Amino acid sequence: MSVIGLIAGSGELPIHVGIEAVRRGFSVVAIAFNGFTNPHIETIGGVVCWLRLGQVNRVIESLKSNGVSRVVMAGKIEKSNLLNLLRLRPDRRALKIIMSLPDWRDDTILGAIASELHGEGLIIEEITEWAPTLMAPLGVLTMRKPNENQIKDILFGRKMAQGIGGLDIGQTVVVKNTSVIAVEAIEGTDKVIRRSAELATGSVVVKMAKPNQDMRFDVPGIGPSTIESMVQAKALVIAVEAMKTLTPKREEMIDLANSKGIVVIGIPPAGDICTDFCL
Repeated sequence: MSVIGLIAGSGELPIHVGIEAVRRGFSVVAIAFNGFTNPHIETIGGVVCWLRLGQVNRVIESLKSNGVSRVVMAGKIEKSNLLNLLRLRPDRRALKIIMSLPDWRDDTILGAIASELHGEGLIIEEITEWAPTLMAPLGVLTMRKPNENQIKDILFGRKMAQGIGGLDIGQTVVVKNTSVIAVEAIEGTDKVIRRSAELATGSVVVKMAKPNQDMRFDVPGIGPSTIESMVQAKALVIAVEAMKTLTPKREEMIDLANSKGIVVIGIPPAGDICTDFCL
């Protein structure tokens, strides 16, 4: 039986990937992190190695000792946790990686980790290979559609989100009346949405992949918690890049959005947007 390694961050995505791998006939070796990974990772079968965040050497040893050569990274671990060295408690190998970093941009950190794994014969695969049905489709996903002013904000926000993505600052902007209200930095999408309520309500949230998005890791994603944050902030629309944004709890998310009158739409990286169902 073929083996696949799964480096599992938070949320439901690692569980989905694990189930999909088992369905395809793979034996799963999951690396789980105490305090981050959903304990239900144990239910998918296979081997689960519970480690502390920062134990890079044990991650590599656990994967290699179980015959893993292909790895999927699924689920997010907020970068703020990586900056907290007291919580991270890195091993010597992790410290070596940290000391070699020219900066703490997402791409830099994840690229260094990928290089370390690659040097040990461990190849990280694109998440889209293991979760193709979870990628947001093109078009409006909710009963409500964006109005003319909201479409203008979506187009404006798309350009702004791609701009900050190109600088590796974040992937999300909150806009209203073609003005930027808030920009995602280290805090993540849900927190920037809630923060935007201090300045405006009735806003439009736009989340785009980076212009040169590496689909092996840090792929954009939204879920029910995103909609809950929008409800708290009284935001009305969220537009995400189609086929490059993960929606692991899509049905639950859309049901919640519909109940709150919120628009969810998948948009292309350029050109006109589709305001109908474009599945």
